[in-house]
Amino acid sequence: MTRTRYASAAALLGAALLFAPSAYAAPKKASTSATKKSKAARVTEARRVAVLASGPHADAARDTLEAELERRPARYEVVPESAVRSAASRLGVDPTQPAGAAAVASELGLSAVLVADTSTAGKKPQVRLTVRNGRDGKALASPAAARPATAKLVPVAVKRQWTALERGLQKSNAPEAAAPAPVQPAKPVEPEPTVTPAKPIAEAPPPAKAPVAEPVRKPVAPTPKETKAPVTEEEPAVSRSSATSAPIVEAAVGVKLLGRSLRYKDDVFGVMRPYTLGKDVGGVALPGAPQVAGDVTVYPLAAFQHGALARLGITGSIDQSFGLKSTGASGEVSYPTTAREWTAGLRYVMPFGEAQRYGFEVTGTYGMNTFRVDAVDGERPLDLPNVEYKTAGLTLGLRAALSEKFDFHFRLGYQHPLDSGELSSDGWFPNMSAGAVTGSAMLAYRLNRIVDVRLKADLRRYFFKFNPEPGDPYVAGGAVDQYPGVSLQLGFRY
Repeated sequence: MTRTRYASAAALLGAALLFAPSAYAAPKKASTSATKKSKAARVTEARRVAVLASGPHADAARDTLEAELERRPARYEVVPESAVRSAASRLGVDPTQPAGAAAVASELGLSAVLVADTSTAGKKPQVRLTVRNGRDGKALASPAAARPATAKLVPVAVKRQWTALERGLQKSNAPEAAAPAPVQPAKPVEPEPTVTPAKPIAEAPPPAKAPVAEPVRKPVAPTPKETKAPVTEEEPAVSRSSATSAPIVEAAVGVKLLGRSLRYKDDVFGVMRPYTLGKDVGGVALPGAPQVAGDVTVYPLAAFQHGALARLGITGSIDQSFGLKSTGASGEVSYPTTAREWTAGLRYVMPFGEAQRYGFEVTGTYGMNTFRVDAVDGERPLDLPNVEYKTAGLTLGLRAALSEKFDFHFRLGYQHPLDSGELSSDGWFPNMSAGAVTGSAMLAYRLNRIVDVRLKADLRRYFFKFNPEPGDPYVAGGAVDQYPGVSLQLGFRY
């Protein structure tokens, strides 16, 4: 009987030792599975993201970014931009900056703020994207700015940068929730004091004075508070960039082909000799004589300010021939010939139009245009006067940025001849009156932001009324002296 009791006790003790480890192991498995579920819940939780876009192409950039976020609903939840703008206006912060982004993200529970800036850098529109962390406002991703030519290319630029943007979005974190206030222990309830019975009143108290009634005041209607509309961030004007600020210097140098045709009108005795430089086509000379041509305009105040005076410049130009020859009436002797023109003056440029792509300019100049036939062995053609036009005039111009690569300039002016050299001397036409018009058209192809290639055509036309009198050596009604030119230049703008 005793052995049987000991055997039963041993069997019970062995069963307890056998099942005890499994009993303790079960809760550990349950806790591990719960941890995995909590981690999975955190991974699949969508991040709250807002898109802020500004600039000329803000709508295209915003629509493309929100479309990319909405394609991934398991990862991102898009918060409307209007909510962010309202919160920023209420808090008085700039949501595109680190401190402002963190403040707005804390207000709305955002994990990230995606900022799209489509303002213009130089003359080229750009798309600059930045992912700001919702916890501290720091930039988690900021790819290099893309430079599309038109609004249609903005979605392409955004999609090219999406991989870098998503890496930054995956690193973003929402602001930490504020820690709950510690629970204060309940204060013990103090017992109510015992109420002592009232003593009997020996004498009746004197009657109290009736309270004086206060005057009835009419209620004042509350003044409704003015609700301020949310301040939206102004789209950056193109004039903030270097495209609209006045350059410090504009210059060009290159090769020019020059022509000249001098024709007289109403030559009574038929002794006036016309002159042609270049190929004569119907009485008009085609450009063919080589020259070196250059011009420069300096805006001295542009380096110090961006106001109206920054667009006032000092301008000058020079055209100089080389290797020119002229023949006499017989065509047997060649005479060295010089053709030169220089101008100096002031120029003012007034930009206007969308993104200030256009400019109206006014130029006042003084200059000299010389065409001289030099003597050979002490002799020169006596039937061809040397001219030296000294002029003062005004020129109006229009400049336009046709596209991202092409610019166009057009100028038209009037020059008043102050002196005409031998043509206005006593030996030719001392009673003459004269005038001149100038015109030019230039098309430039920009190689980069500084250098361009220019093709230019210009014309200077002098016209005269001789007013001959009896005794003058020559008799003619008037003349036209014109100089067409074609130039190929390398331009510089800084």
